[in-house]
Amino acid sequence: MGLFDSEPNKVSPAQLQQLKAWVYETLSIDTTIPISISQLKCSEPGCSPLETVIAVMSQPPQTYKIHSPAVEIGRSDVVEAIDLQTRKLDA
Repeated sequence: MGLFDSEPNKVSPAQLQQLKAWVYETLSIDTTIPISISQLKCSEPGCSPLETVIAVMSQPPQTYKIHSPAVEIGRSDVVEAIDLQTRKLDA
């Protein structure tokens, strides 16, 4: 299932740009670093049917998962996902 496949979870270009802007802002990274946003089927217990995967193509690359469709994600979800991953790496 792709990012634009089903109507209820269809993400507009403006929503994608907003998600990327929150990632750039939260990580304080240069906007020339590419960011990829994908929606994937989630098969983990307790996960919504779609999860959003944010890949930051920095060196080294960074990946963040949010267990919601992209259309349901707000700024706080992005911040929380990045903070959670940062804490895991620091542990």
